[in-house]
Amino acid sequence: MGTENWYSPFGAGAQQNTGQGEGGSQSSVAAGMERAAASSPVYGTNLRFVQRVSVLAWTVAATVAISLFLRLPTVVFTLNALGSPMSIRISETTVIAVFIALLTASGTERAIRTHPLYSGDPMGGEPESGGHTWLFWGLPAAVSILAVLLAPEARTPLFQAGAALLSGGLIAIILFNLYASADQEAAGYRQARILLNVLSYTAALALFLLVYQTRTRSLLSGSLIAATAALLAVELLRDIMPRVNVVLSYAALVAVVLGEAAWALNYWPLSGASGGLVLLLIFYLFVGLARHALHEGHLSRRLVLEYSAFAVLALLLIVLIGPGL
Repeated sequence: MGTENWYSPFGAGAQQNTGQGEGGSQSSVAAGMERAAASSPVYGTNLRFVQRVSVLAWTVAATVAISLFLRLPTVVFTLNALGSPMSIRISETTVIAVFIALLTASGTERAIRTHPLYSGDPMGGEPESGGHTWLFWGLPAAVSILAVLLAPEARTPLFQAGAALLSGGLIAIILFNLYASADQEAAGYRQARILLNVLSYTAALALFLLVYQTRTRSLLSGSLIAATAALLAVELLRDIMPRVNVVLSYAALVAVVLGEAAWALNYWPLSGASGGLVLLLIFYLFVGLARHALHEGHLSRRLVLEYSAFAVLALLLIVLIGPGL
């Protein structure tokens, strides 16, 4: 059986192997995967995956719709941070955002667990990829949070309903592409990886803009931007290096840089759009350098000069165009 039929949720079908290889009988693990692949003639590997994606997409859409009408009392916590008072507001938007992020992460976990690389064998053995399915949580969680934050911006009930449905559809698209990107030898891996990269950078820009425009204390805004950068950096780096601790180290480094950059930018007279674009530029540069370092094992002088030239050009464009945004 070809790899593309094992792992693609859109496969036209799956062929059942006789169970005998050239060198002898197959292992129970391979035979179990063969039977799982043949069990769904419509969706190739996994009808369970499609069902779980459908449930999660409709649940996210319903949660976004409910968030438009839910009203909870706002709780304000006041504390002293670094010698000065700071207030943290916990509103219904905050509660719903945290809830939908956890909900989406849980649904993503259940969906990705149906992939042959992460489901283990029928005898209860360890998954082939070590079971690190939490690496897939970042992008769906970030997009679901964005849906809750941006849906109220729709002015009419019709557009609000459309925003709720769009959020569910976008989550479904992301999950199908996450599934396709789980195996680098799968037929649709490259296309899925490109789309996930575009969505990750788009989500990063939107969240950076939303956080930076609030102009809250650097301790809070910097922490939120660092957390966002860490989640999305994991998504952008997870398929480069099989060693999870190395990926997490690089993602943590990107998060620290973004948090420090947000702290510094709060003292600059930048517009919200300019600040968000600068943060996206820094995020793009450091994630790109991390990807090359993980893939090649080192950074060449040519690569550093290339990224430096791009950064200078992008900063000039932001300075010239940003104030008018």
